[in-house]
Order: sequence, then C-alpha cells, then structure tokens
Amino acid sequence: DKYELEKEKLKKWKEEKKQWSQRCDKYELEKEKLEKRKEELKKREEKLKKTKNQLMEETRTRIAEYWGRVWKSDGFDIEGLVLETYLGGMQAYVCKKPNDCPILVSLYAKIGLHRYNMLQEANLQLRSIKKYNTKSVCGFMPASYYITLEAVDPATGSVAPFQVSSHERCKSDMDVRFIVARPQETGTNGMVFRSNAPGFYNIPVPEWPSENDQKQFYLVQESELKENDWIRLYLELEFVTTNRRIPDPKLSDLKIVEVMVDTKENVEQPNERLKGFKDAVVYIKYDQDLGEGQVCKRRAIIRRAVDLRTGHMSLKGHHHSLQVKIDDSENAA
Repeated sequence: DKYELEKEKLKKWKEEKKQWSQRCDKYELEKEKLEKRKEELKKREEKLKKTKNQLMEETRTRIAEYWGRVWKSDGFDIEGLVLETYLGGMQAYVCKKPNDCPILVSLYAKIGLHRYNMLQEANLQLRSIKKYNTKSVCGFMPASYYITLEAVDPATGSVAPFQVSSHERCKSDMDVRFIVARPQETGTNGMVFRSNAPGFYNIPVPEWPSENDQKQFYLVQESELKENDWIRLYLELEFVTTNRRIPDPKLSDLKIVEVMVDTKENVEQPNERLKGFKDAVVYIKYDQDLGEGQVCKRRAIIRRAVDLRTGHMSLKGHHHSLQVKIDDSENAA
C-alpha cells in the first residue's frame, strides 16, 4: 500500500513537472514574441520620430519660405501664399464694396494717413480700402493689420495707392503702433521692420488732471475741432478698441464736449500744441447717446508719441464712464 501510494505521488509529480515544462516552454515562446514585438515597436518609434523630424523640418522650411516672401512686400501682398492660421499664417481680405471693411480697419487706415500728413505736411484723404491682411496668433490675441488703400489729394484730385500697417499691443485697451504709412510706390521691400523699435512704447497714459493742472493745458475751441479731425479719429479708435464686443458701434452717437491738449514740446502760441509731433496727450470729455433720452458722460485720455527718426507712431489710451443722465429736453418734447 505504501509503495502504491508513493508510486501515485511520483506519477502526480511527473505530471506536474510535465505541466511546468509546458508552461516554461509557453513562457519562453511568449517572451520571444514580446521581444520581437518590442523590437518592432522600437523600429516603428524610430520611424515615427524620423517622420516627425522630417515634418518639423519641412514645416520650418515652409514657414521660413512663407515669411520670407511675405516680408518682401512688408506684409501687404500675400496673394498666392498659403500658411495655415494655426501655424501663424496671415489672413487676407478683399474689400469689394466701400462698406465691406470693419470700422476698426477703416479707422486704422485714416489714422495711418493722418500720421503721414502730420509728418509730411500733406493732406491725403481716404478714398477707399482695397484689401487688408491680418496677423494674429488667435482671435483673442492682439492683431497686426496691413492695409492697402486708395488715397486722394483734395487739392489736385489725384488718386494713389497707399499702405498702412497698425500693430496692436493690447486687445482690451487702445494700445497700437503705426509703423508703415506711405505711398505704395515707396515700398521698402522688406526693410521697414528691421529697424530698432523706438523706446516710447511703454510710456504710461496719465490720469485725468486736477483743475489746477488743467490751467496749463490748451483748451481746444469748437471751431478748431473740424480743422483737427484727428482728435475725433483718436476718440473713435479709443471707443472701438475698448468696446470690441459691440458688433456695430454707432460712432455718430458720440458727441465731443470738451478737449484739452498737453505736449512737452516748446511752442510759442498755445494753439500750436495741436501740432505737437513727438509727445501729446489729449483729454476728451464726451457724451454717448444711449437712446430713450439717456446720455452717458465719458472721459477719454489718449497719448500720442512719434519717433521722428523712424516715423513710428504710438497711440495709447483709456476711458472712464462717469454717469448716465436723462436728457430732460427730449423728455419734455
């Protein structure tokens, strides 16, 4: 009996040994498969890495070639050039009708002409906007605008193509640079953006002055506002840039009440401050008609700085809403 019992144990042991041997063989087989799989994955990873590097190199080459061709025209002529917006490509727009362009683009075009007129002692006026290109990381980031327009000289009636570039530094406030403002025929072929940037871009906008400080400023006469329409342009740009959520702002609802101008430049006559080139601060009191007899009292402070060496101009500003009043005369009517 004891012998048979041991014999039975030995038989079970041999059976278990056989099973373990089969398991070991299976393990080795699976191990070999895993090693092969690991080697295949490694090769695939190397291939993907190589493909990724090739694509990145091709993308870098595309981007470099794209911007190389873009800057040959200083960003104004990009017809036929394609680069996806997620890679930072510019977007091109054509204005087929006079009112096709957004108000912001129209204001940038007019102020670009104003900058040219101010420095060149000219009197060019906006006739129409032909096209414009925009450059922005995404829709929520500050954008640059490259505008091609037609300018007319009222004295001669001559029309000439003109280029203006504006570059926003902030999306929620008025903070914009005007680098290019020139007749198209005087293009610099990619050299305009290589000059060193002026150091005035970070000059802060002052607070609203006290009554004592206001005495040293020039109070603009109502008759002078028409001659100096740039004051109205600055106000409209300040209003539009700080109210971007309003799809169609009614600029005709803005009424200028009072304007004071301060500049650090030495001038003989007080009204010469209106022609101050390098540094001028404009303080504007204005009303916004809200409809239904309501008027919002507002204040705007706008600082202009011009670098005479490069011709670059910076406009920075902010505004305050003081109170809403009821127009009694309208209610009485």
